[in-house]
Amino acid sequence: MTNYSERHNFLRMNKLIRECIDNFDLDLSGLSVYTEAANGWYLYNAVLTALAGAEKVYAVAMDSEYSPGNDVRRMTEEAAEKWEVSSKIEVVFKSQMEIVGKCDIITNTGFVRPINRKMISMFKSTAVVPLMWETWEFREDDIDLEECKKRGILVLGTIESEPPLSIYNVTGFMAMKLLFELGIEGYKSKVILLGGHESPGRRIFNHLTNAGIETAWFTETETDSLHYSNLPEYFEQNGAKYDALIATEHEYDRLLLGTNGLLSYETIEHVNPALAIGIISGNIDIEGLCKSNLHYFPKNLRPFGYMNYQPYYLGPKPVVESTRQSGQRRWPKSRLNSEFLQRAHFSCLPLRRPS
Repeated sequence: MTNYSERHNFLRMNKLIRECIDNFDLDLSGLSVYTEAANGWYLYNAVLTALAGAEKVYAVAMDSEYSPGNDVRRMTEEAAEKWEVSSKIEVVFKSQMEIVGKCDIITNTGFVRPINRKMISMFKSTAVVPLMWETWEFREDDIDLEECKKRGILVLGTIESEPPLSIYNVTGFMAMKLLFELGIEGYKSKVILLGGHESPGRRIFNHLTNAGIETAWFTETETDSLHYSNLPEYFEQNGAKYDALIATEHEYDRLLLGTNGLLSYETIEHVNPALAIGIISGNIDIEGLCKSNLHYFPKNLRPFGYMNYQPYYLGPKPVVESTRQSGQRRWPKSRLNSEFLQRAHFSCLPLRRPS
C-alpha cells in the first residue's frame, strides 16, 4: 500500500489549509471538536481543525464502503504527524460516543451522524452544532432538531452564496467534470439539464452556456427555463440530438426519470440510446436505471435528498473550504445570552430555500 506522502501533494494541501484558516479567520483556540475521520480529501478535516487552534480534536472513524476504519485511523494519524498536530488529534470509534460530552463543537458530518437524542443528551449545555451546509438542505434523519431546541443547543447553517465562501459557482465546474466522466467532450456538446433555483440549476446552466454548450434547461419554478411539463414532448421531438442529460434537482420531488416519471428509460432508449445520463441529484428510478442499457454516472446512486456527485470530485479546495464551516470566526465560550438563545431557537427550524 502506498504511503501518505506518495498519495498527496503536501505542499499544495498545506497552502490550501493555511489560506483557508486565514481567509475565514478561523479561531478554535481553547475548544474541543467532535468531527469525522475519513479518507480522500476529507482526510484533512481533523488536521485543519487542529491547525485552526482547537485544543482537542476527536475524529470519528468507521468501516465504510470507501475504507476500513483502521485504515482511516492510520492515515489520519500519519497526516497529524506530518502537520505536527498529533498531540491534538485522537481518532475514536462510534462506540466511544461518550467523548462527545467533552466537546464544544459537534460537526454534522458523515460518521458523526445521526446526531440523535441519545447523543444530544451527552452534550454540554454550551455545545453547538454547525449544520455544514445551508438550512434548506436539512435532512431529518441527520439531526434531531426538536431535541436540540429542548436542550437549547445552537444549530447554525451556512450561507454558501456569500463571501468569503461563495461556493455556488463550483457547481458549474462540477457539472463539467461530470460530463467528462461520462465521456462527453464539452466541445460542441448538447445537454439537457433538469433542476432549478440559483444553485445548482441556474449556476450550472450559466456555466454550460458560457462554455458554448447548447443546453436545454427544464425546471418546475424558473420562469426563464422550459417547464418540466414540456419535457416529454420536447424529448420526443428533439432528444436525438443531445449528448447528455444531467439531473440536478434538489427540491422538486416528482419522479424525473423512470416508469411514471417525466421520461421513461424506454423512451430514452427509443429516441436516443446513446444519451449519457449524469445524476448529481434528483428523484429518479435507480433500480430501473441500473437495469437499463443506458450509460450513466456515478454508478453508486443514492435516493432523493442526497447528492450523488459532489464538489469533492473536483479536488481538495471545495472540501477544505467546506470543512471550515465547523469553526468560522470565534465560537463564544458561553453563548447562553438572549441574542444567542434567540438564534438557537430560530436556527433549529429548517428554513425555506432562498428563491
